[in-house]
Amino acid sequence: MATRLGITLLLLVLVNACATPRVIRLDTGQGAPLEYRPSSTNKSVKVDADAFEGALARLVLEVPLSLRAPQEGLLVRASHPGRSADTRWKRLMRKSFSGLCQPGLRGDNCLSLLDIGPGLSEWDKLGVALGLSLEPLKESIARAVEKTLAPQLYYTVIATGLVTWAVLAANPEPVFTKAAAIVSAVLLIYLGVETFLEVVDASRELKRATGRATTWIELEQAGHRFANRVGPEVARVFILAVTVVVSQGMTGGAAWLASRLAMLPSYMEAAAVGASRVGVSLANVGQVRGVAVEGSTVIVSLPATAVAMTARGVRGAAGVSPAGFRSWGSFGGLKSALGAAGPGRQWHHIVEQTKGNVKRFGTHSLHNTENVIALDERIHRQISAYYSSKDPLFSGGQTVRQWLSGQSFQAQREFGLKLLRDYGVAP
Repeated sequence: MATRLGITLLLLVLVNACATPRVIRLDTGQGAPLEYRPSSTNKSVKVDADAFEGALARLVLEVPLSLRAPQEGLLVRASHPGRSADTRWKRLMRKSFSGLCQPGLRGDNCLSLLDIGPGLSEWDKLGVALGLSLEPLKESIARAVEKTLAPQLYYTVIATGLVTWAVLAANPEPVFTKAAAIVSAVLLIYLGVETFLEVVDASRELKRATGRATTWIELEQAGHRFANRVGPEVARVFILAVTVVVSQGMTGGAAWLASRLAMLPSYMEAAAVGASRVGVSLANVGQVRGVAVEGSTVIVSLPATAVAMTARGVRGAAGVSPAGFRSWGSFGGLKSALGAAGPGRQWHHIVEQTKGNVKRFGTHSLHNTENVIALDERIHRQISAYYSSKDPLFSGGQTVRQWLSGQSFQAQREFGLKLLRDYGVAP
């Protein structure tokens, strides 16, 4: 038994010694790059089906989609031989979201044997397989875009963005620039470096499989393998990140893109974990100039202004600056780290730490240095009493707290900030 245990421990040591560490390198062009070595225990920010549908519906309803960019930088299908071929591409992308037609049938909104043939390019086959890989999310996507004037346009546009990114990811050492770099940065922040590299590797496998495919069955199998490898939660983040970019999120400048990013689910939680484990500020992700993958190292090129405050001043290893953005998994953890709020003061959450908010937004989105401030005890009691009262202007018979609990994180934050200003506090 002792010998067997010793062998097991030795194997674990050898495996850990041989495992290549994942590294994120932030290159600002100023001095030595910052390096982060995230723990393998880091988990992705969860995006469930309801949150995905709500965010996607807001993005496609409030922001116009475009296949042709009004200025350079969007993910677009750059070229295609002839107008008829371009029309065919759009038709294939639209149909791929509805899956394969029943045997012997042909429909306008599903793929048939007549659509998939030897004349498809490698790009076409990859696009079809990616569309088929989204089968688990088909109903959620359909519900999110059903109120738009042209739901089928969304399928074409999003497929274009997904394929463009996947083609870049399939390269041996991919380099993402412009819009693809922003998509990559969002994926890194939400998913973490390990899952991001898994998506890159899955894209390579998908490209190889679709390049060899000669039948629709092989394309379907390739799409299903990709779907099983990345999983629905990763796919939801992937779709939302691409949608932010193709919904003209880059054409209005940094402020416009930041407002689109704020529509993403669990935005504050993602901002917190992104700052602490990636070192990139989610609010300033539009400033990312490039993302490259070299083995197990992800290199993010960005200006110093886009580096999260937690990373500023930290060189050579991951760390947290005491003066920067920090987040905790509990209020107790925050108080242990920051100590007392000060004489005559109490810690106050701008977005309250109710059970509903914890469940919807996650603990890190609530217990962080952007959402908790030290407040005068008297003002804190008055604000708490107001939240427990019924204000006919807002609550409709409920308490303000009950009414507010149904609002989005951003709406709750704006309400909380306005309330602080009403009480003479400038956070």
